[in-house]
Amino acid sequence: MGELRDLSQQTLPIVFALPEESNIHHWHALILGPPCTPYSFGMFHFDLRFPSDYPNSPPKVSILTTSGGQVRFNPNLYATGKVCLSILGTWRAEHSGEQWSAAQSVQSVLLSIQSLMHDAPYHNEPGFEEDDGSGDVQRYNEKIMHETLRVGVCEVMEDTLEQRAVSSNGAHPAFANVRRCFFCMYCERHMAEVERMSERKDLKDGSAFKMMPFECPSNGMHGAYQWAKTRARLEAIRAALLAEIESWRETGAEQTLMLKEKHDASVSSCVHHLQQQEERLRLEPLQGASAGPSCANACVWEASIFGPSDSDWDGGMFSVEIVFPPDFPESPPFVTFLTPMFHPQISPAGVPYLRSVLMWHCCEPKDRTVRSLVSQLIQLLAADPSPEPATHLNLEAAGLRFSRIADEQKEYKRRVKRCVQRSMDG
Repeated sequence: MGELRDLSQQTLPIVFALPEESNIHHWHALILGPPCTPYSFGMFHFDLRFPSDYPNSPPKVSILTTSGGQVRFNPNLYATGKVCLSILGTWRAEHSGEQWSAAQSVQSVLLSIQSLMHDAPYHNEPGFEEDDGSGDVQRYNEKIMHETLRVGVCEVMEDTLEQRAVSSNGAHPAFANVRRCFFCMYCERHMAEVERMSERKDLKDGSAFKMMPFECPSNGMHGAYQWAKTRARLEAIRAALLAEIESWRETGAEQTLMLKEKHDASVSSCVHHLQQQEERLRLEPLQGASAGPSCANACVWEASIFGPSDSDWDGGMFSVEIVFPPDFPESPPFVTFLTPMFHPQISPAGVPYLRSVLMWHCCEPKDRTVRSLVSQLIQLLAADPSPEPATHLNLEAAGLRFSRIADEQKEYKRRVKRCVQRSMDG
């Protein structure tokens, strides 16, 4: 339980783990594919089984995101589910420091697995540590990137949307909201990657994957590139998520109408909960923002964020919409900027990177509030953008903001200033 608490305190949420309610020795885990690698923002699921003498002995760990045993994502991550890692005792240790010790934890195990997902996984295979000039290092990356999008994003999200209790990729319901949030944040980056790769003549649709020397039919990555189909699946998933959010609006509007007609007994607990939060904000107004429900829908809130002083956003007023699901506060709301923004941590579609939304499943009740969300939005504009690539939802903004070229940094500030001016004009 101490390790569960440690996981909930991650500054940058990239690994997630939760135990079965009825069995503390059986955990489910999700690892976000690292940016700037062929695994970028894929959602990889794992099963962890702990021995009775843990932490003196390591857990047994299996990768589940294999498309039903069809895809080997890494020389160390088998299609059968085996995870080859020295600290788990499933691979030989070269040094004593690579062996299991009681100082290891769930978090360190998951981070060790994530470290296998680097920008040249071809070299993880013993005997292939050097580039032989064959081009296989790049060929391997290209098909991992394709399968990450096809399996680690599309298949996983389709299982999520269909609420499958059993997934061929281990998409456990405990992380359904995390997966939804990740997809909304990174969807545009996924689409851009598909467009970029589909323009390659050597990777056109129907081109077969090249099998690597260390792969075999039962433990490898075989198939063909399907960029058009992957693009269509991404678009369908995005449309389904937007339809889901639209259904929240419809439910909220119905509940609001019932409330106005004073059928209080039929009004959902979500509406009553939001009424309490509205009252608290009325008694204790936020500094730097205002927020409240729309007249026609108690489950759709509108917030105005005033550009914090001494920040690039000083002088602006930025509109945000917050749409609450029927089971709020059990599930997080959908938050989006309506005012066009140019910020590394806000996607072109207006979706912000919010840590608490990703960690909603383990947040304290005091952090599952409108007040907390709006406070984070204020802080998002008040603080300097994070240099962490995993938080960058707008690559153009991030490229200019963190450029070493002075003119590009100035261009970033000009673009931000333009947003500030337009926010007041609108």
